[in-house]
Amino acid sequence: MQTNRRSRIQTASVVVILFIIGTLLNIPFSRELKRLKIEAGDTSVALSDSIATDLVQTSIYGLVLGVVVVFIGLWLAKSAQLGAPVIENIFSDTTDIKYQDFFKKLLFPIGLSVVLALVLLMAHKVTRAYFPVEIIIERPSKPFYAIVSFSAGITEEIMFRFGLMSLVVALIQLFRKAKTASISVVWTGIIVSAVFFGLIHLPLSKSFSGLSLVTVSSTMIGNLITGSFFGWVYWKRGLLAAIIVHVVWDLVFHVVGSPYM
Repeated sequence: MQTNRRSRIQTASVVVILFIIGTLLNIPFSRELKRLKIEAGDTSVALSDSIATDLVQTSIYGLVLGVVVVFIGLWLAKSAQLGAPVIENIFSDTTDIKYQDFFKKLLFPIGLSVVLALVLLMAHKVTRAYFPVEIIIERPSKPFYAIVSFSAGITEEIMFRFGLMSLVVALIQLFRKAKTASISVVWTGIIVSAVFFGLIHLPLSKSFSGLSLVTVSSTMIGNLITGSFFGWVYWKRGLLAAIIVHVVWDLVFHVVGSPYM
């Protein structure tokens, strides 16, 4: 795909705006989580009385972090042939991507996402049945998980796949002085980003049930599997596809399946 400086800036702007929207969508879940912690007696948590304050602070955070991640995903990792091809296609002078074909090709990874979510749901149920864990606080209700599914799908794919995975691949290419990324290099980026994807979910697990061998293992293994799958989708179909597949997985696992309810 041929892109010029203007189209790249336009693409970058869209991805940054997406990231800000994703961070804002996390506010309801975050506020509800804080409320539940306070009700459980956690004195270290403070809930802002003004939603407007949360909106401003979150928007600034999303803008700053979004700009950094987008720089990595669009410019630094350009040689890795990763990125946001569908979004770039909108602003390019050519029409390399046919949107009808894109959505047709998206059906397979979406189907895999649903199957993977159902399999991990079963594994989660079996694990909790044989290895019960102590519940610290109740979890937010389904509507909050539905909203945060879109937040996570957008922000986590931009951070971990578009940003971190692309960065790892680009650095390995730079070290090897290679013009193109081999399959092994791409998979290294996928696995590394998936590991960090798992680590970032440990604090959330700690909030609900505390950290134990069972919770740490299930969190890391589950997110390593899903993170690798999302990384594969990002590699093969681009950022927009990875976001859509991630959102579908979260909705099936957390809302339809409700593993913690």
